[in-house]
Amino acid sequence: MALPWALLLLGEVLVQDVATQSCLIPPTVYNAALGRPASQSSLFPNISIAANAVDGNRDGVWHHGSCSRTLKEREPWWSVDLGGRRAVAAVVVKNRQDCCWERLRGAQVHVGDAPAERGRDNPICGVITDAGPGSLSTVCCAGLWGRYVSILIPGREDSLVLCEVEVVLQGCVPLPGAPNVARGRPVVQSSTRNALSLAANAVDGNDDADWERGSCAHTEKEPEPWWRVDLGRRHVVYAVAVTNRRDCCWENLLGAQVHVGDSLADHGKRNPVCGAILDTGPGATTTVCCNGLPGRYVSIIVPGREDFLVLCEVEVTAQSCVPPPGAQNLALRRPVAQSSTAGQAGSAISAVDGNWHHGSCSQTKREREPWWMVDLGRRHAVAAVVVRNRLDCCWHRLKGARVHLGDSLAGHGTNNPVCGTITDTGPGSTSTVCCRGLRGRYVTVTVPGREEQLSLCEVEVVEQGCAALPGAQNVALGRPATQSSVLDATSGAANAVDGNRDGNWEHGSCVHTLEEPEPWWRVDLGRRHVVYAVVVKNRRDCCWERLKGAQVHVGDSLVDRGRRNPICGIITDAGPGSLSTICCHGLRGRYVSILIPHREDALVLCEVEVIRQGCAPLPGAPNVAREQRATQSSTSNGSGVASKAVDGNRDGVWHHGSCSHTRREREPWWSVDLGGRRAVAAVVVKNRQDCCWERLRGAQVHVGDAPAERGRDNPICGVITDAGPGSLSTICCHGLQGRYVTVTIPGREEQLALCEVEVYGVVPEL
Repeated sequence: MALPWALLLLGEVLVQDVATQSCLIPPTVYNAALGRPASQSSLFPNISIAANAVDGNRDGVWHHGSCSRTLKEREPWWSVDLGGRRAVAAVVVKNRQDCCWERLRGAQVHVGDAPAERGRDNPICGVITDAGPGSLSTVCCAGLWGRYVSILIPGREDSLVLCEVEVVLQGCVPLPGAPNVARGRPVVQSSTRNALSLAANAVDGNDDADWERGSCAHTEKEPEPWWRVDLGRRHVVYAVAVTNRRDCCWENLLGAQVHVGDSLADHGKRNPVCGAILDTGPGATTTVCCNGLPGRYVSIIVPGREDFLVLCEVEVTAQSCVPPPGAQNLALRRPVAQSSTAGQAGSAISAVDGNWHHGSCSQTKREREPWWMVDLGRRHAVAAVVVRNRLDCCWHRLKGARVHLGDSLAGHGTNNPVCGTITDTGPGSTSTVCCRGLRGRYVTVTVPGREEQLSLCEVEVVEQGCAALPGAQNVALGRPATQSSVLDATSGAANAVDGNRDGNWEHGSCVHTLEEPEPWWRVDLGRRHVVYAVVVKNRRDCCWERLKGAQVHVGDSLVDRGRRNPICGIITDAGPGSLSTICCHGLRGRYVSILIPHREDALVLCEVEVIRQGCAPLPGAPNVAREQRATQSSTSNGSGVASKAVDGNRDGVWHHGSCSHTRREREPWWSVDLGGRRAVAAVVVKNRQDCCWERLRGAQVHVGDAPAERGRDNPICGVITDAGPGSLSTICCHGLQGRYVTVTIPGREEQLALCEVEVYGVVPEL
């Protein structure tokens, strides 16, 4: 989609005076420099670091702390690393507005592959000529390629001050690992050709471009046909990728418009246009750049004519990497180290203890380029690193900190590739640094290029994909299963849900179909579940390669063996005895199907586990809190003693005598001693049902080794949000370890009433 962008640039250039040639930047354009690693020739003291120029803040008042600044020196320079070679359309430079703005006149903008101090050797895009107070200069680079963008003042001694530098790419390159937020979402279209042509086919994760195979949406021939997906909430959309039909009629898609916005008026046609589809070859995939356009709805329409609209897949790429609900934190309680430690409370482990509240932040001494590092134990593909800043003071210290990921310990990990830079450093800020699948064992956070203290109140590392959660429930175990055919009496469908992962088919615990076109297997979960992941065990004694390319579907339909249901993912690792975890991230359905599409083969599955999103205790699991010693902050009259909450009785009527109850006080608490350290899967809390149930809303559940009255210092499993009459809240702790489970109401004066608290351990304790 470089053509419309190029035409836009050309049109803007033609209408301007040649001497002031510039290029108009569309609203909400994607800024490729935002949060990227930046460096400069020298550092003016205190608040003038290079990262200030890529923090997303155009404030032109230097003492507000959002401008980079060098010392006065010969030919000062500043440079940003875009992370890879890019085609640059334009560079936007914000000048200082409080004084000294004339210093920027004559500054050169370079783009190329020579880094940092050698950036002056790269080709020049242009020169900044408008150096008025707070000027905003757009320098056109017209697709110049390079990894580094540098700004320097040539031929004189001066100070270089930049209040923001934004880099606009020519078109949009795919973001590795960026989420497709359209997949499996609700869709609608103007009409439906037949039963093979549902709107949902375009968001099923299957880009098969042959309409007859049932994975393309198809309208009737009508005036201005349209299709629309509801993303569920407002997203900042980076790009929309559209796959065309390849078996015939591909020219129907020519000129189709992609709209993004929040309006449903006129089927979304009133929303802003990202772009138009111009490449309509057989099975072509067109990427339409939206450059950060925000909206909940994405619509595709054929404007101004009567035609069919056929879409074989639509993928919407969000401009962010917010971890999905339930994503596993790989850094939790992993081994850590840091360059130094300031005081007893600032140990490195405080940043991975699961607690970002009082007394749980790591802190180094003030030193040159301080660092902190966590060892993930093995190589992982990392989606994002989430860093929580200090809340009480000194939060600005974290600005410009870099996040590195890789396998090297050289330089304490600072020689590893950079994921990104922390630019949002308000009090208690949470920064999500996108790593987009970068692989490595070590994550390092460092403050480069200056003397500073490094304080981290929590660092979470989110894996690209989803690892099975400790103690998570397998809802497929023992459920009814069926398959397209059976090889022999030892190869029935039930073998894949018998709880046995033995990968040797001859041992009798694997399903096996005949060799046939598109074989399939399906399990009925009994009711609709929110599915977190599907784990598939492959055969190990022979023929393991057969499983490659198998699709995992989740949904409520039995039509066409479940293949109309949305796809969670595809099995790509088909080595001997491989164990593939397919992330479904909350896809809902009663049926899970596995099929091999588009070929004749045998389907062999040695175990299929369906992990539900949540952590309901397994049937018969022991409650390890029952009749254990319990205490609380106070007792309301004589009958509301702490032990009532662990007596095994869920009766929610307080005057029946089975609920604990504190007095009304500031931040009341209740705690149970499990008798020893446990890995906790879930805590179930029963609320009062006769009155006052709303008091429990916002209560926190903590697990750790700090006892009773100090239990609020332990890591938090979760917060109770459902506080209806007699509500039963299940709080997932995912293996958090500790001897004490504490329930507290933070930040207000309240009474705490608990009619039962049950604690369930992870497997094999269950």
